[in-house]
Amino acid sequence: MSGCATLPDSSANSTDNLATAGSLNCKANELCPNVFVEWDKQHKEQLRVETVLNSSYDYYDIKSLTFLIDDKTFTYQPVGPTQQKDINRLIPRRSSNSFILPSTFLYELKKAKNVELSIETDKGNIKRSVYTSSQQSMLYHNFIKLIATLPLQQNKS
Repeated sequence: MSGCATLPDSSANSTDNLATAGSLNCKANELCPNVFVEWDKQHKEQLRVETVLNSSYDYYDIKSLTFLIDDKTFTYQPVGPTQQKDINRLIPRRSSNSFILPSTFLYELKKAKNVELSIETDKGNIKRSVYTSSQQSMLYHNFIKLIATLPLQQNKS
């Protein structure tokens, strides 16, 4: 038998690391960030958001994350320094950073008509669409899954 196989690590509880990953609406020639969203394990009223930039050429220092929801701006600072590492020949450079968002952010997102994400880096801002009435990114669908888990008494329509 030849080839490679990756087996899941059965020693870890697979639901402990459950996160929803989603890409943004990007054009073919654009750097397309991946964003992982999960409930924070220590503080259940917060979301942990990891932003990943994969590039063939550059590392990025991810300095902040800004969501533009309709006419409102929500800016978040990273919890630590940007992690940079080599992955493989196809994606040689990966830059990632984590952010903490309050769960109330989901209520703003729920009623939004237009959502953009701007990632501030040392090489400039990377601005991509998350949601418009005509185009919904995978990240938006993942946020909707988290919105569905919010307590009903706080759920504002």
